[in-house]
Amino acid sequence: MRPTYKTRVLVAYVVGVFIQILDATAVNVALPAIGDDFGVRANEVEWVVLGYLLSLAIGIPAAPWIADRIGSKRAFIIAIAGFVAASILCGLAPSLAWLVAARVLQGLPSGLILPIGAAILYRAFPQNERARAASAVIGVAVVAPSIGPILGGILVDNLSWRWIFFINLPIGILAVTLAWAWLREEDSDPAGHFDTTGFALAAIGLAGVLYALSSGPREGWTSTITVAAAVIGVIALIALVRFELSTSSPLVDLRLLADHHFRVINLYALSTYAAFISLIYVLPIYLQGHRGLSATAAGTTQAPQAIAIFLVSNLAARRAFHRFGPRLLLRVGAVAAALVSGTFAFVGDDTGLWLLRAGTFGRGLAMGFLFVSLQTVAYATTSHADTGRAVSIFTTQRQIAIATGTAVAATSLTASLNADLGLTAYRVAFGIGALLFLPAFVISFAVRESEVAATRDVPPNRAPNAPKPGSAAHTSEEGAGQS
Repeated sequence: MRPTYKTRVLVAYVVGVFIQILDATAVNVALPAIGDDFGVRANEVEWVVLGYLLSLAIGIPAAPWIADRIGSKRAFIIAIAGFVAASILCGLAPSLAWLVAARVLQGLPSGLILPIGAAILYRAFPQNERARAASAVIGVAVVAPSIGPILGGILVDNLSWRWIFFINLPIGILAVTLAWAWLREEDSDPAGHFDTTGFALAAIGLAGVLYALSSGPREGWTSTITVAAAVIGVIALIALVRFELSTSSPLVDLRLLADHHFRVINLYALSTYAAFISLIYVLPIYLQGHRGLSATAAGTTQAPQAIAIFLVSNLAARRAFHRFGPRLLLRVGAVAAALVSGTFAFVGDDTGLWLLRAGTFGRGLAMGFLFVSLQTVAYATTSHADTGRAVSIFTTQRQIAIATGTAVAATSLTASLNADLGLTAYRVAFGIGALLFLPAFVISFAVRESEVAATRDVPPNRAPNAPKPGSAAHTSEEGAGQS
């Protein structure tokens, strides 16, 4: 039987996102080999990753306008095709400069894939079925990062680092074929003029802030380059907010953050993603740098977390979401993830790997419930027409969160190691990473079940924290609905 349109959209999106995440995680494994091949130092080869991340962040804000201008289906296909074409250029690079330039070209279409694809996905699924879509998205989001380092290691050890980029060709052809055959073009509002000023301010602001977060732990937070990048980035972002709120056709529609639910969910996600990435950053350094274990040991110690997230998101999270609601799951998930992450602050020099694997598995169980709830309700109060712009804002926030979490972890670890704290340095870094979940816990109390009741097939007036008839809040919500 021919799959339903919703299923076709889901499969096309998953394959398109899979290639992007797989590439991003596999490249990190290849950096030493790339440096050896081109005879360059480690700080120079880091631009292979940094150039891509900065370019990706610059492309995200433009995604909604491009989708409205040429159509979501066409834009999604072009983005994947552009990503694959740039991957080939990366694989053919005769020098580091060529490779960095090709990675910058690769990052631009990569920044379009997720926001455009996610907008198509969430428009295809009604509110009460979005938990199903979220489960599949979370599945690929955790499986691809687990496969990436393993595949990257195999390709580097047995073929060449260049095959990390060449492998994108067959997967990309499959993604383009599925999108071309299965997606249908959607009606959209006229794109209007391109907000050049908004795009320039967003590009400068995001690039400056992300570069500062990346260079701060390495160069020092008081170094000239870090301070300059941070100052320029913050000034540009402040100017972006002022300009976008005053223009009638903003590229980044910050007015969407006036919506209570969307604002709360973005703040919750900012804390959650920063906390999530911190342990992923510190654990391999503890295992390889401190205890002298192999990359394989580090990888297999991280893998149970991805397995647990995949199992929970596909077997239990949807049922739990519909039964208990997002507010409770977001709250309990943040607490559970913080407690399990906090146990890593008690690691020793000889802590068993299976005990650590049990810890990462437990962390994955908590994150699975949390992630599915977060993805399901993220756009619950966003209109169909604004979904693309909302996804763009959420995706940008996530990139900043990941960079922030990495910077916090790297800074705390570096400062402690410089103080010759030894094992304590890693304990401190693990503990700080666990504490990053606490803002999410506090923010979860602001989630209103009545605003996301449609995602559970529950009437808003029967949601657990719905305003009582006749109350001031009820009258206010009723008036807002009529307007």
